[in-house]
Amino acid sequence: MATPAVPTQAVEFEITNMVGHLLRACQQAHVAIWSDVFPAGLTSPQFAVLNALAQEGELNQTTLRSRARLDRSTAADVIRRLAARRLITHIKDPADARRRVVRLTQAGRAVYAEAVDRALTVNETVLGGLDETQRTQLVSLLQALLDQHSDLLGYEVDRAPVTG
Repeated sequence: MATPAVPTQAVEFEITNMVGHLLRACQQAHVAIWSDVFPAGLTSPQFAVLNALAQEGELNQTTLRSRARLDRSTAADVIRRLAARRLITHIKDPADARRRVVRLTQAGRAVYAEAVDRALTVNETVLGGLDETQRTQLVSLLQALLDQHSDLLGYEVDRAPVTG
């Protein structure tokens, strides 16, 4: 026996004002711009790992993923890929065998140094239509959202993120 059709009611809903929809669309734009500037090269999460290591030096994997703002599985994949490209090394921490210590290699330092200008280009392209006040407000609001939901992220949210 067929299920009777349920009458549909028009529901007023504007998805273009939903923050998740906007963040996802902005992320898609960022990835498209990043891919144009870094053809067949470094991904944004990989750059975040190189940046954290370049700024702070050797880090254990847990601290590194917090600094790079990556979840556990993404961080493990990024570290594996960067190690395969010999841009980083990761070894057991001599002080605590349960931890892994990650370091930049000379090749990683060279790739990072070249990538900084490209990352700045991506950032400028993404924010290109905004004035200085809007840029500051946007970054501040995004930081506030991350802080508000830090318990869901699986890593500590840095109050002063690593720059580069």
